[in-house]
Amino acid sequence: MASTAKFQCCVPKYNPHINLVRTAPQNLSFPRLYSRDQAKSTPVVVAIRASSSPSNPKRSLLKTTFITLTAAAALFSASSFLISKPALTTTPVTTVLETTLEKHLETHSNDVESLVSLAKIKFESDKCDQAIETMNRLIEIEPQEQKWPGMKARILSFFCKNKLAIEAFEEILSTDPIRVDALHYLVMEYYDSKPKLLEAEKRIKYAIRRCKDMKKKKTKEIRGLRMLIAQIRVLEGNTVEAIRICEELVKEDPEDYKVYLFQGLVYTLLKKGDEAKKQFEQVARILPENHSYLDTPMDKKEWGAMETYDNVFCYLATSFSRLFVTSFFFGKFV
Repeated sequence: MASTAKFQCCVPKYNPHINLVRTAPQNLSFPRLYSRDQAKSTPVVVAIRASSSPSNPKRSLLKTTFITLTAAAALFSASSFLISKPALTTTPVTTVLETTLEKHLETHSNDVESLVSLAKIKFESDKCDQAIETMNRLIEIEPQEQKWPGMKARILSFFCKNKLAIEAFEEILSTDPIRVDALHYLVMEYYDSKPKLLEAEKRIKYAIRRCKDMKKKKTKEIRGLRMLIAQIRVLEGNTVEAIRICEELVKEDPEDYKVYLFQGLVYTLLKKGDEAKKQFEQVARILPENHSYLDTPMDKKEWGAMETYDNVFCYLATSFSRLFVTSFFFGKFV
């Protein structure tokens, strides 16, 4: 399992003079993580550099906050680390590969593998519109393939194209109303609207009933949907009920690390460091040291979460990041 070394977390102090124009700061310093055994370990400062992006300050802030949350989750890892997200750069190799793929597709326009590779490059180069054009081509070539619309919708959500993302997820749900990933992203998009969250909750409960009534009960999907209910409770500020739902899920499956991670993030929001640490230690107990989620670089996590629904990435990169923003600016969870 991952190391379960004990940590103490110093809560960072923020400047009370906050500019409500939500642009990303240039430098942020987050909690120092101290091992109890000071003789064997030195303090680790989780330092973050975020490049401000005038064209999309919201995404820049969300990505910055994602790293904040990753730092919080890192309480369950004993390894010392420094997270740095430099300004985006396009390497000559990437540029050459992009050009090569585009040339190839001029004569082999239906080459699915090449289109996926090109979409990845466009995504990682922050060329959202071009990435979406490539996804539309994949949908046109393989209209029956369910993963392409999901990838397109997730890319739109990642780049904060909220209206288009909602339309894309709604289109998915029109043919498959129990798709957990589409419902999850809708909850994230509606995080600041009580009426829309209420409507989303009704749809989630309907999906739960559908899953229970199926000949082969969809236990995994039901758990995911119940976690969405817990997430809505957090968005409403009802963290007590959210934790209660999580505790029920833990009783049913005490080896599901995602539930502990979710609880740890909720306690972090509430500034209950000791409780958060306990939950992160449970994550460490369950996850092996070589688990792919601990070893995968952030940029690869991002594309991986576009290719396949990743609810952990959703919690870290979007849902809870928005709650941290709310807490940071308005003290909602203080």
